This record gives sequence, structure tokens and C-alpha cells, in this order.
Amino acid sequence: MKKMIFVLTEDLLNGVIKSQVLTHINFLKFHKIVDTQILFCYWDEKILKDQKRKKKTIEKLYKFKISYLKIKAPSSFLSIYFNQKIMRREFLKKWIHIDYIHARTDFCALICVGIKKILPKSNLIWDCRGYAPAEIDYQENRKLIFFKKKILIKRFKKVCDYADKVIVVSSLLKKFVNDNGNKNTFLLPSVASSKVFYFDSLIRDRIRNKLKIKKKSKVFIYSGSLKRYQMFEETINFFKRLNKIYNDLYLIILTNDVSEAKKMVNNSLNILIFSVNQDKVNEFLNASDYAIMIRRDDLTNNAASPTKFAEYCLTGLQVVTNSAVKDFYKFKNQVCNIIDSNHFNFTKINNKNRFKISTFYTKKISRECFLEDYKRLYE
Repeated sequence: MKKMIFVLTEDLLNGVIKSQVLTHINFLKFHKIVDTQILFCYWDEKILKDQKRKKKTIEKLYKFKISYLKIKAPSSFLSIYFNQKIMRREFLKKWIHIDYIHARTDFCALICVGIKKILPKSNLIWDCRGYAPAEIDYQENRKLIFFKKKILIKRFKKVCDYADKVIVVSSLLKKFVNDNGNKNTFLLPSVASSKVFYFDSLIRDRIRNKLKIKKKSKVFIYSGSLKRYQMFEETINFFKRLNKIYNDLYLIILTNDVSEAKKMVNNSLNILIFSVNQDKVNEFLNASDYAIMIRRDDLTNNAASPTKFAEYCLTGLQVVTNSAVKDFYKFKNQVCNIIDSNHFNFTKINNKNRFKISTFYTKKISRECFLEDYKRLYE
């Protein structure tokens, strides 16, 4: 089996990393495509302490090795230059026989560029999961945003030059990368496993009974963080507007930011807030009828591929959304589970419909249906 080092800087037990990275690595190993180790890069000792505390949990659950490397903070002077030197030294010490270096972000890809000079047989794969120059619009700190965008646009172009292969999650990202001269792109949207996310009527009944929700009640669900781009406040307002018109509605919120969510919800009795492990999310999705995924129609979301959409659809949910995420909204005309948030009305839902929806998306956006694409990526 080929060998790969997966380089990243994000919290290893973050929900997105668990669903997009850790389960992906396990999937590749199970299918004997590539054997992976994680290299977690940090620049703050507090971050290292927190990640080492989680190391045993991760290694026990996912059965792969994790190494740590201190680098310069991305905002520090000449950080790319110094970090390239740090990465070269680390790889010369530990990993001279590596087939792939998988870099999670454009920053990680740039600091890995120097490795190609000392290990010319290694392939650098850039995992491009969004358009960073647009995402900066959602930052709280608006100072020097024009200059920050310029830097990120330049960084994006540089990585397009250096990466041997580029994973893109949307058609628009593929166009951006191709337009910057890199044609070796692999369009692999953010997916979920159909073995983890699926519809089961028995699970549905059990969880609704546990939550004391009646069979005829309509249940909405929101799963994710409270970050600005996920439009949590707009989600709450959408539900509250419906709640004034219709009776017997519930909203389930799954988030790690429970205390903050409770403040924003303001003690509404029919809004239930939970923080659950990734393996329990499927149960709450099964218990629900509608998922809410509202996004602003802008460049950030046009280039995005939310994992939550895959999770919602694999459980056969009706998804209340808008046309912001173009690649997913196209399914509206192929299967009747996408409802425009601007023109919402209740649809008839039964188990047969949910199985049909789940089966459709298993062939479209499950991790399993991209197996051959992953084999080509790592060949």
C-alpha cells in the first residue's frame, strides 16, 4: 500500500475534521488505497496541549499515527519561507519514502512546496475545500481586509502552480483552479458515508419517543456551528416565523456551541439543543422531517460544498435551502427533497419517500460512490 502524510493545522476533533478527514483516512485504508499518518502543525503551546489530550481518543477510534510539529504562525513575518525550511527538515528526518503529501489548506500546501525539491518522487495534493479570498468576508475583524484578500489571491495562484494534483469540492472551484493553470483537478464534493448516514424508520420512532415528540409533529433540524456563514440567526428566525403560523412544530439544534445557542434561542420550549458525538447525529436526523441549510448567495457559498447537505440527504430529509450552493441545488429538479427557503410550504412525507431520497443520494454524494475517483487520485 502507498504511504501518505496528511498535513493540517485544524482541531482534530472538530466536527468538520472528523467527517471530512478522519473518516476519509479510514476509508482509504479500509480499501487498501493508501496508508496515512497525520502531521498536525501548531504554533501555540496551548494548542499542542489540547491536541495531545485528544490524541489517545483519536488513535483508539481511527487506528493511525499522529505526529506534531511546531511551525511559525501564518501571520508572522516570512512565515511561509521559514515553515518551508521546518517542513523540509522534518521530512528528511522521518519520511523520505513517501508517495503523497496531502495538504489540507492552501497555507499547508505552500509550506510543503519545499519538500518536493528533496523528495521529487512525492506528489503534493492540495485539498482545496473553499475559496479563501471570499471567505475572509465573514471575519469579524474587518481591518486591512482589502490587503488580506490580495495576499490570499496571490497564495491561491501560487498553490495552483505548485500542486501536482488538486482536490476541488465544487464546479466553481474547479474553474478557478483550471483558470490559474492547473488542469489536474479532481472534483470530489464534501460527502458522507452511507454506512453512517441512512434512513431507518425504527431509529426514527425510537428517538421521537425518547424526545416525547408525537408522530404527527413536524420536526426541523439544524446541525452545525454558529459561524456567520452558516446563518444560524436567520435559521432561528425562519423557524420562529413558521411557528407563529403552524402548530406542533419542533426545531432540533445539534451544535458544540450549546450555551451560545441557548442564549440566541431565548428559552423557546419547542427548540431542543444538544451536543452529540458524530456517531449519534444520524439518529437525530432520522427523527426529523426537514433540515434547514440557509446560506447567503455569495462567492464563498457558490464555491462551497457543505458536508451537512450530504448527511441530510442520505437520511432522506427534506432540505430547506436556497440556490447559494449551486452544485447541490441542481438536484432540485431530479429528486423532490429540496425546498426553497423563500417559498416554503409543507410537503407530504412518508417512509417510502425517505428511502427513495436516501437511495438517490447514495449514488450521488456518498463517500462510497466516489471509490473509483479516490483510486485514480492516489494511483
